[in-house]
Amino acid sequence: MSKKAIQWLYGELPRLVAQGILTPDTDAKLRAHYGPMEPARPARLAVIIFGVLGALLIGAGLILVLAHNWDELSRPVRAGLSFLPLVLAQGLAAWVMFNRPQSLAWREGVGGLLFLMIGASISLVAQTYNISGDLPRFILTWSLLGLPLIYLLNAVVPALLYLWGITEWACHIRWDDGWAGAYWLLAALLLPLIVSWLRADRFQPRLTLLFWALCVSVTVAAGVTIERVLPGLWIMLYAGLFALMFLAGEFWFSAAEGFWSRPLRHFGAAGVLVLTFLFTFEWPWKEIGWHYWYWDRFQKAGWHAITDGVLGSVVPIAALLLLVMTIRRKTPLGLLFGLAPILATAGYSLCSLSETYAPAAGLFDLYLLVMGLWLLVTGIRLGRQGQMNVGLLAITALIIARFFDTDLSFLLRGLIFIALGVAFLVANIVMLRRKGAKHEQA
Repeated sequence: MSKKAIQWLYGELPRLVAQGILTPDTDAKLRAHYGPMEPARPARLAVIIFGVLGALLIGAGLILVLAHNWDELSRPVRAGLSFLPLVLAQGLAAWVMFNRPQSLAWREGVGGLLFLMIGASISLVAQTYNISGDLPRFILTWSLLGLPLIYLLNAVVPALLYLWGITEWACHIRWDDGWAGAYWLLAALLLPLIVSWLRADRFQPRLTLLFWALCVSVTVAAGVTIERVLPGLWIMLYAGLFALMFLAGEFWFSAAEGFWSRPLRHFGAAGVLVLTFLFTFEWPWKEIGWHYWYWDRFQKAGWHAITDGVLGSVVPIAALLLLVMTIRRKTPLGLLFGLAPILATAGYSLCSLSETYAPAAGLFDLYLLVMGLWLLVTGIRLGRQGQMNVGLLAITALIIARFFDTDLSFLLRGLIFIALGVAFLVANIVMLRRKGAKHEQA
């Protein structure tokens, strides 16, 4: 049982004992079974945030102070001052490790400060001695030098900055028509940290924040690391990726409460819904498959094209394996969203072999309609207003999209839009009244 559920239970126990529903002995046994609740520390997150913000402001201030009359200083003086912010930040980090190792706010703040000072020192030294170089190499060097801070300080802020760095590096490499597949090896260097935090507490806020960042980073990287020698490979890759995120969140983090505490589930669900909507059009299915194989690009890419084969097969297969595990748990929502890579592969195969587009788009029309109806009905039945609205939004998006494919009069379109708006209002009013009635009965 989650901490919030236990806290709610402890809040209800006195009332249940007073009404005679539970005996004092049962109350004591329940408290002994679930253990004492730790006192709430609502200000902890605020302390961490302001600590990190303060460290970043100090770093920016140091850089601005050094920039004052910078050009008037001699080169040796500038070289020495270039290392001054880094040395000060390292000294502060050493003090924190020996004197405040248990302070999360100190570790996060100094971790962010030291990570930024590494980049600042590299830039200042390069500017002082006119060292030539390109931006991707600078970002990669900066990120790798900052990587040990993640483990030395056991902090999430350096991990977030590292993720930003390797993602930015991959985008620049791809923009320069280089191979960015090394991103996955760089991202794998965070696995020991993730495993250790999972073992300690899989629902801790720092891990949740890291998962949100990972979802964004991996989504960007999936597009920039493939060589695109096989047209349309992204269809199966992204369908598998978002389904994998959702199923992983549903399988291992289903006990988490609240929207922000379930990044994998909600990011993956949003990705599946957006992709499904895009796949209802014909343009994603045109000129894909082996008939449009980019032989020139394959020859140019060479062994770099291995990334396409690995990602295009491993990710959907992993999603399929998780889908099987989810089916065994009898989770309807997991089955619904987990079908995305299977249907994407079916649509891709159909278009590759026959070069017909309408059947694949029609398949996802049906899929989006079923998803919307299921989310709508189950949301109403279970009293989940957010899920209900997502279902209504999916159905509305599908209807609006098809309006642009057909020649309907403005009057008919206007009437249907009004009907959809009324449906949104009525459904939410009914849901709010149900919740109000349940609250009064409780």
